[in-house]
Amino acid sequence: MKTTNNVQKAITKSLAVIISLVLISITVNAQDFWRTVLENNSFSQIAMAMTDNTEASSASADASSKTDMSAYAKYAAVEAEEALDVENWMLAENNFFTTVTVATAAESSLELESWMTDESYFNGMASYFNVETEAALEVEDWMQDTDYFGVQSVDVEEETEAALEVEAWMTDAKIWKM
Repeated sequence: MKTTNNVQKAITKSLAVIISLVLISITVNAQDFWRTVLENNSFSQIAMAMTDNTEASSASADASSKTDMSAYAKYAAVEAEEALDVENWMLAENNFFTTVTVATAAESSLELESWMTDESYFNGMASYFNVETEAALEVEDWMQDTDYFGVQSVDVEEETEAALEVEAWMTDAKIWKM
């Protein structure tokens, strides 16, 4: 049992190391990182590769941008094209649809037929068209009884406020810095 636990721990640790190496290889910005690791196994070179070396990256970025510009310069150059010639088939009307006739369709006018006004055809739906009338509602005594609903009388007192007055400080330009 102890052996299987030790083996499982060893496998787990080795998987953790492998995963961390894969993650480092993905996230490291230096392109020559693995070449330096495989060629020289010293920890100082690994530490140097993992540190930020902005001078080398900016120099390589400048060089790559110059080469990119020169590579794209040929696309911006204006090229002279040959003159196009008009050929016979381009002028033949048989090759193109130049005349199209559009016929407008005319519908006959609608006519009112006798079955359309015969109510015997529509008896099945006649019950849906009847309007029901309801009796008017009446106010009963219990509806107005406050004791029935448990309502207590509430005295409403109306408050009055004094009118607002304009004081001198409200219009002083020194206070409002106008």
